[in-house]
Amino acid sequence: MIKPTRSTTSGDQVLLAYYGDDFSGTTATAEALYECGVPTVIFTEPPDPMLLARSFPAVRAVGVAGLARTLPVREMQPALTPVFEAFKRYHPPLVLYKVCSTFDSSDQTGSIGRAMEIGRNLFSPSLIPILPAAPKLGRYTVFGHHFAALGDGEVYRLDRHPSMRSHPVTPMDESDLRLHLRRQTSLEIGLINLLDLNRGETCVRRRLDELRDERIQTVLFDCVELKHLELACHLVWEQASPERPAFFIGSQEVGHGLGQVWQKAGLLAGPEVVKPGASGQQQPLLVLSGSCATMTGRQISWAASNGFADLPVTTQALLDPARRPVEQERVVNSCLRELNRGRPVVVHTAAGPDDPRITQMHQAMRSRALNHEQANRSLGDALGEIGLRVLSAVKLRRLIVTGGDTAGRIQSHLQVQALQIAEPVGIAAPLCYLYSGNPALNGLEVAFKGGQIGTVDYFGRVREAAVRSFAEAALGSFPASS
Repeated sequence: MIKPTRSTTSGDQVLLAYYGDDFSGTTATAEALYECGVPTVIFTEPPDPMLLARSFPAVRAVGVAGLARTLPVREMQPALTPVFEAFKRYHPPLVLYKVCSTFDSSDQTGSIGRAMEIGRNLFSPSLIPILPAAPKLGRYTVFGHHFAALGDGEVYRLDRHPSMRSHPVTPMDESDLRLHLRRQTSLEIGLINLLDLNRGETCVRRRLDELRDERIQTVLFDCVELKHLELACHLVWEQASPERPAFFIGSQEVGHGLGQVWQKAGLLAGPEVVKPGASGQQQPLLVLSGSCATMTGRQISWAASNGFADLPVTTQALLDPARRPVEQERVVNSCLRELNRGRPVVVHTAAGPDDPRITQMHQAMRSRALNHEQANRSLGDALGEIGLRVLSAVKLRRLIVTGGDTAGRIQSHLQVQALQIAEPVGIAAPLCYLYSGNPALNGLEVAFKGGQIGTVDYFGRVREAAVRSFAEAALGSFPASS
């Protein structure tokens, strides 16, 4: 067992390299790390180690925002392998495959089991820890069963959650995560349950040794409180080594657990205390929503009642190549008219799971022989094109993108190269500074929000959030030739 200390982990070394299976979750992980004083930058492609060392020398955690949550299982290996191979070149003690804390996946789409197999083949861990819970966000694992709060309200078992049980791509009909994963992988899955955790570190370490002796390949950790998460992260860190990175699976909140472990080990300077500026207060704001989640529907309703222009798009039209340009032109013109009047705008494909446009979209998908992946890609691209046209025509400092499945498509139109946390807004949906290949968008403040995330008034809170300027806060910069 190798336990990294200051002697094995230099003060400027990357401590963690992680791949996020969607954009919103990747930024949420960076937020958790940021709040613990871990300088973090998210990239869309793994940066060259020389560029990373030269342009971002203070960064201790490197994230790569991906699309694996929506990928067919056959596409996961070609998508993940180059990223994991690139991570090896940073010599991080830890490599994380970040999953959504609602664990939505299947044997056909976004397979977490397949991601574990790929990571196991590349990093050869003796045991792959799985830490899906996020207690600050209301996501808990109890005796292997997973639970999730609806927004900041009632907690549901995952297979009875109003949104997750009817997710259009990966409906969660099983709350026992071991059974759920057995549909996706042949790897044996052990469990560290609440009783083990409450008995303390010695008991958990003994159970882990027993699982290794039994040749169990992965282990799921229960978690209800932050102390459970921190204990699990402490034990994961004990296995970490720059020579042989520890590979594990976890939600965005492992950033908090690891940050606490590193602070106690003296590896971090501590959270930076900064008095924010007033950049962006009450400036025009554009929201692009491709989510059909209940919480996003409530946020859209709140916005419509609090001064935001409500601009629903016709999803059937966006899926029809002949009608799409006309619908996009209508939405862009409406956005510009309202923004020039000083009103914030919400453009959305659905206002909650009961929006009739969802049924109409399914009808259009059947008539055009489109699967969910193709439809998500089409809608995400359409929203991205709308957003880019609006941003090119009117000066905006702030943008919200809602819906993890569509955010990855929208970001490509923004030419995202990297993201850095600007300011947390609630939990797991921070404002980020944008490093863009389009110079006009460099420094744009963007929030990538998962469908289930945020308070009802989240859009208003983002509009009023105070941050420093990009020039004051930037951790680094890309060379002009990159």
